[in-house]
Amino acid sequence: MYMYKVCLLSFLLFLLGCDFSGSTTPKVSQSQTECTNSTPCTFANQVKIWLSETTLLPETPFSIYAQLPAGVTITAAKLEGVTMYMGYIPVQFTKEGNIWLANTMVGICSEQNMVWKLVLTTVDTNTATSENVEYFFNVTY
Repeated sequence: MYMYKVCLLSFLLFLLGCDFSGSTTPKVSQSQTECTNSTPCTFANQVKIWLSETTLLPETPFSIYAQLPAGVTITAAKLEGVTMYMGYIPVQFTKEGNIWLANTMVGICSEQNMVWKLVLTTVDTNTATSENVEYFFNVTY
């Protein structure tokens, strides 16, 4: 009887750790070697992202550019440290013609070669479909 209770309790704890909501946002990402910073990187959903500089330095301003398909808009964006946890940095995009632009910078850390990730949340206004685009880039000093 004791073993039965232990198994039942373990199973219930397992279920509590699971998320059955089904409301996850699909992600589209590129590998860290597919794109170069100053050249547009095109994702499967036709979103293009590129950076203003080929080589990025910490605590030095740079720009992030995005070009989106018709009917798609940016609802949120943030930078996250991948190599080392650095929290996240909110990024504000403004639309200038058919290009979205954000000016930002990242902090310095103990890693001389730090991988960062831009998480760009987009919404298709025609279908109300939300999608996260993940763009990886390196910052070195």
